Amino acid sequence: MPKTHAAMYADLEIQTEIPVADLLADVDLLDDRVIKSFSTFRELGQNIYGIRRREVGTVVIDPKKGKSRIIDLGPGGLVHREHTAYNVHVILGGVPHHSEHSFGYWHINDMDELNLKFPGKGGAEGYSFIIMQKPQGKQGESFAWYCERCLTMLHEMRIETGRDGLAAFWKGEAAAVRSYNADEKHRRCPECGFLNPHGYCWNPSKDTPEEAAARLLW
Repeated sequence: MPKTHAAMYADLEIQTEIPVADLLADVDLLDDRVIKSFSTFRELGQNIYGIRRREVGTVVIDPKKGKSRIIDLGPGGLVHREHTAYNVHVILGGVPHHSEHSFGYWHINDMDELNLKFPGKGGAEGYSFIIMQKPQGKQGESFAWYCERCLTMLHEMRIETGRDGLAAFWKGEAAAVRSYNADEKHRRCPECGFLNPHGYCWNPSKDTPEEAAARLLW
């Protein structure tokens, strides 16, 4: 294998039942053994990939979280986008976005994100891809909350994943959600007075009762 090809996978950490050397010779990102390693996010070459198995058809259904839509917050307000098969959804850097019932905050990434869903064969579960370029230096992302009623920003926490690495995302997510939920004044809109629901992390396994209830709402 050429050195340039090998270098592309130098930082890839995969735990599978097959030899890593065989895996790197021809990486099949749709191999179930590989998908397990990308079920959160993994760096591969110059990009970051998230790959998950989903029921993909006229809508996309997460087996644990159910149906969801991507919501972008742009200059004209909220834009709702359905997850559908073969739909390519590009979220430009700097655009706040939220996936219903999946993560309970608005994600604002410095890097563009590409979302792609396509069905499996013969009625099997399909695939959900999230691909983005790795941030560099001071590039990173924010976890933010906006009022459901009037879209006033309520709370925000920023991390520099370009400097601190991909692991900083999950630590930052947990810290941001804890910070937002810790004080009711973060959820009470200073403009219209509406008390917004709690935030929650991407992984539902550690939801508090309040976070689990909020996941059903938004």
